[in-house]
Amino acid sequence: MKKTPSQNAKLIQLIDAFLQGNIRQEQHSELERLLKEDPEQRQCYIDYMRVHSGLSVWATETKESDDWIPHSTHIEQHTRLGTPRFLLLLVSSLVAATLLLSLAYYAGWNTRPDREPLIADSPSTESESETNSPKTDHIALLTQAVGVEWDTPRNLQTGAGLSAGWLKLKKGTIQVELISGASVLIEGPAAFELISPLKAFCKYGKVRASVPEQAHGFTIETSRLNVVDLGTEFTLSLEPSGSGQVQVIDGLVELHSSDKQTTRSKIQSLKTGEGVQFDQQGIINRLTEEILPLINLEELSHLAEQQQQQQFTRWQEQNAHLKTDPSLIAYYDFEETANWLRTLSSKSQHNESAVDGAIVGCQWTSGRWPQKRALEFKRTSDRVRLHVPGEYQSLTLMAWVRIEGFDRWLSSLMLTDGYNPGNPHWQLSDKGEIILGIKEGAGKNYFSPVVLKPTDLGRWIFLVTVYDHQKKEVIHYLDGLPVSHHRLENPIPLVIGPAEIGNWRPQEHTGEHSIRSLNGRLDEFALFGRALSADDILKLYQSGKPNS
Repeated sequence: MKKTPSQNAKLIQLIDAFLQGNIRQEQHSELERLLKEDPEQRQCYIDYMRVHSGLSVWATETKESDDWIPHSTHIEQHTRLGTPRFLLLLVSSLVAATLLLSLAYYAGWNTRPDREPLIADSPSTESESETNSPKTDHIALLTQAVGVEWDTPRNLQTGAGLSAGWLKLKKGTIQVELISGASVLIEGPAAFELISPLKAFCKYGKVRASVPEQAHGFTIETSRLNVVDLGTEFTLSLEPSGSGQVQVIDGLVELHSSDKQTTRSKIQSLKTGEGVQFDQQGIINRLTEEILPLINLEELSHLAEQQQQQQFTRWQEQNAHLKTDPSLIAYYDFEETANWLRTLSSKSQHNESAVDGAIVGCQWTSGRWPQKRALEFKRTSDRVRLHVPGEYQSLTLMAWVRIEGFDRWLSSLMLTDGYNPGNPHWQLSDKGEIILGIKEGAGKNYFSPVVLKPTDLGRWIFLVTVYDHQKKEVIHYLDGLPVSHHRLENPIPLVIGPAEIGNWRPQEHTGEHSIRSLNGRLDEFALFGRALSADDILKLYQSGKPNS
């Protein structure tokens, strides 16, 4: 997990205080804690100390060298500048300066957008808690989403890992499981912020929290009061104005004032069946009658199953239509009838020369829906071999893939065995970039920005790359939307020939990056001999996405 600029800057300040001998006891304790708990911070400390040591030696040796340089003549001093000893000191100082600049870069100068903390969509003016709360990575998982319309630029799907940050729904219901063991159902419209595994903030919406013993103390803060669960289940209904209701379904909760200066004497306890309502001023009154609880997990799971069936049926209709596309070079829908089959059939109905794929090592598993088939790529030997004849002016590569981890510098989606003129290499980088490499003379790579984050691991994503000869451009798409455009200076015909899905069998390359095996699943893959339009790609995504 990459550290934020502020986290690294804090570490550098503590190390500086330590080296200068004026570190306070609380600072010393904090430095020890950081180095004990975080291997990245330890490595930063080691690098910094190496720089300090190198500069100290350089300063000492430079002073010693100055002591023996005669001062009688300028010529003698100038002569010493060319000695091996001086050159060694000069090189050492340059290396030390470079390391110091690198540390400064990571401590605060590295502010490129793709180096920012990986958090959920989080506008900067939501609430005071948003700017003051610590942000961590992967503190929760989105496990259910039914009828959801997100109020964020990017839609989340079931299976997505969640960082600290905001979850905003215009409508629908989601289930979020925190790594502490606490689970919350959130019904839209809602604005709910994940702060830590044991803390969240609700601006408005309806929430049902289930808290096992392992997560006792799980707290949902609001602008008026904080609800601390001591086991096992409660509901919170909150209006945008700040007024709302809390009711205990089972167990015990405590109500704390949101005012940090409030004494413990004002804490109120609620047990099973009890509830309160509070207004915009934070005035609390006991509920005189029981309110109906929000949707429970069993009901949500039933609705999710119904939604999955509807989505799968919609994809089946699209699948039947897609097979008739005359521009399909190869189309693998992974809907084979038995686990023992080792042939991946191309379902293109108009391409008589289409060649089936040969499955090597991969195991059959479930795809985007329980009813959908997929292949799992885990080992470095797992792959699908294919041979695509012909030459193509334009090409569209499409895949539904679930990435489980970026184990390599490059992960293969589809690579030709060789890298001859016109050969395409479609792959992902360990940073989360989509790459199309085309052998054009010395070779040309078209990198998207960093579009896949750790929160995308474990969820189904829709990847498309278009090589458009007529418009002279390469376009990368993620989940139906373009993420980058690249100008083609000299478009050339593309040739695939022998190739692999999910792996690479290089003909001549023997370098350190020759292993490019995919870690994940594929349940749909297509090659079109034309450049699909943005509308075509968005329609394919909308009819094929795993949940609404």
